[in-house]
Amino acid sequence: MPGMKLGLDFGSTTLTVYAQGRGIVLSELSAVICDKYSMRPIAMGNAAKSMLEKLPASMVCIYPIRGGIINNYPIAKIMLKRYLDKVCAGRLLKPTVLMGVPSNVSELEKKTLLDLVTEAGAGRACFIEEALAAAVGSGVSLTEPRGTFICDIGGETTDCAVVTMGNIAVSKSVRVGGNQLSNRISEYIFREHNIEVGGDTADKIKKTVGTAVYRNEEIGVIAGGKNCDTGMPVLFEITSTEIYWILKSYMEDILGCIRSVLEITPPELISDIADTGIILSGGSANLFGIDRFIEWNTGIRTVKADRPGQCAALGLGRLLQNRKSLENNGYVYISPEDEAEDEEL
Repeated sequence: MPGMKLGLDFGSTTLTVYAQGRGIVLSELSAVICDKYSMRPIAMGNAAKSMLEKLPASMVCIYPIRGGIINNYPIAKIMLKRYLDKVCAGRLLKPTVLMGVPSNVSELEKKTLLDLVTEAGAGRACFIEEALAAAVGSGVSLTEPRGTFICDIGGETTDCAVVTMGNIAVSKSVRVGGNQLSNRISEYIFREHNIEVGGDTADKIKKTVGTAVYRNEEIGVIAGGKNCDTGMPVLFEITSTEIYWILKSYMEDILGCIRSVLEITPPELISDIADTGIILSGGSANLFGIDRFIEWNTGIRTVKADRPGQCAALGLGRLLQNRKSLENNGYVYISPEDEAEDEEL
């Protein structure tokens, strides 16, 4: 295939690009700041990050991908084109793109994603489940007939799947991820402390004292917000115990997804999982104690992958080098023209 070969992980929180032979070449925040009235992009990616909590009324922040699905097509196209042009600077031929998608994405949504990727500058594209990419990125074999359970916790979705021989045997997805956890923290602080905090502050609280298990030694953090009565800035303390109870219901949702996949997994693969355990990937796999929470409640050894936030991108990079394995499992690169020919047939 002509042109560069790229692995694209366009998530709700981060856009990561893996270039074959070069590794991860780009990792940017999946956000675009636009003029509120003309919708003209002003800043995007990491350049927009420092502006998020300080936007004037004339600007708005848009996240073009939500839950793995396109939320704003024109803005998603502008953002993707900008970064594909950056990665492929000086190249005459269009790149081929291997893109990760949620396991529950529909055929219509895949067609829309194909249009998006090709209109942004790709020649052909192939779509593969993010859970499979994350499993491969965590070191799971593409050929070994052995079941492995992967739980990929992203910004807005959690994908659980059993992978064997480079393919997904069973999978499920729930709309729970790191963004919902941060939002729940913001809502709690507003409700219980009458203080308004920004999303960046809530995210820092989650990363600092967030926990999926009850900690014997409580820790706390001092954060800043706005008193809703006076409108004045205020400092407040929030503890790990508070965060534990805030996030408990979301942890139960993730656990429910894991259990529902285990229930429909064939016995032969279940016996493999008892040996290989559950692998956690995705940025929210870094939440303190989440591996212990899942292991305690399932009885199955649970471990975090190395570099969990980059597992999907690394897996896409590994799969770029195994085109034969992709084709053997029904994953092929296509263009809009190929789609049109198939429809005619």
